[in-house]
Amino acid sequence: MARPKRFLSVFLNIPYDSQFEDLYLAYIVGLTQLGLKINLTLAVPNQGRLDRIIKLIERSAVSIHDLSRIELSSGIPRFNMPLELGLALYRSRTTKGRHKVFVFESKPYRMQRSTSDISGIDPQIHSKRPKGVMAGLRNIFYQADGTTVPEMLSSYRAVKRRIPELRRNAGSGSLFEASVLKDLVVVALIEREKILMRRRQT
Repeated sequence: MARPKRFLSVFLNIPYDSQFEDLYLAYIVGLTQLGLKINLTLAVPNQGRLDRIIKLIERSAVSIHDLSRIELSSGIPRFNMPLELGLALYRSRTTKGRHKVFVFESKPYRMQRSTSDISGIDPQIHSKRPKGVMAGLRNIFYQADGTTVPEMLSSYRAVKRRIPELRRNAGSGSLFEASVLKDLVVVALIEREKILMRRRQT
């Protein structure tokens, strides 16, 4: 049986705030476990930011957009995620669907009310839980020989235990730094190799 096609790179559109850290980590670990390259805007400077975001989307075969935190922040609605979703949808249209767009939400039917123009897209519902994120990622990128949700969760817990060390190494309290992202991916890759090694031994 031929292997399913694997997407090489994913543009990940998520909020960067402390309340989203657990789900952020779930996306990083889950996508890494599935063997995918993650493109994020963490290292994109404010100057020329829109052009850089467009280029990141163009370099990605797939984009994932988490709309679970588009509510008001300090009285102001958060438009970055919907804006980047719009750019990706346009990219998908101009490439005749070669760029795939997926949406994640925390609650069923909320997206249909907040962004009704894209009601044709069925969102993955994660219920604000890392397990929900990983189940959604596996639904999208299902591979017959791929990692399982329990394996992802095991790796997630292992990576999470390393976070205090990674924060110290980066000299930053925030996970949303380009250098911390690189460290997270390295640790997630190590955990992925451990899973693959255990499989080879069984």
